Amino acid sequence: MGRDSSPYTTPVFRALDLSTRKVTCTRRPDRWQSFRYLRVAVDYPTGIHWKCVCCATCCQNTSTHERCVRILPQEVSRICLETGLKSQEFSVRFADSPPYTHEMRKSNGKCLFLQRGACSIYNVRPITCVFYPFFLNRNDDTRFRFELTPERCKGLGLASELSKEYFRHLFTIAKQHLELAGEDLVL
Repeated sequence: MGRDSSPYTTPVFRALDLSTRKVTCTRRPDRWQSFRYLRVAVDYPTGIHWKCVCCATCCQNTSTHERCVRILPQEVSRICLETGLKSQEFSVRFADSPPYTHEMRKSNGKCLFLQRGACSIYNVRPITCVFYPFFLNRNDDTRFRFELTPERCKGLGLASELSKEYFRHLFTIAKQHLELAGEDLVL
């Protein structure tokens, strides 16, 4: 890591945290590695140190970012089975980003399933939540890329560097979820 102990290596933008009145500089990785997963290449950032600190920032809006948790169709079904709720009680239809079909509802800017600072559906949480603080972009039929979310996660810069195996595991989860959603990954 650099002299400022940041988990990133290249500045992107500055944000003012209204609660502390401090300006933070969010950085993006400038080093990438890739691995092959059958017939596709998967790029992932190197030099990223992260661990979940259970702060629930990923479950709610922040002063600088409105959180959007997109949900795949089979995730909606699993949440319905787990909670006994109807899909419209916890989500709204979402057509702007296939294969996602729903967006998680929020109350006062927080996910409906955030209860006493913890996720009440943790075992069936959407892939969007599993990936945080990353998201997976599909560049074309044969290339995917893990990128950091724009908001700053408090767990960045902590723990040891995330490994290729960590991102390979995330991609395996993505493959399973997306294939269930009917996505052809050209694998």
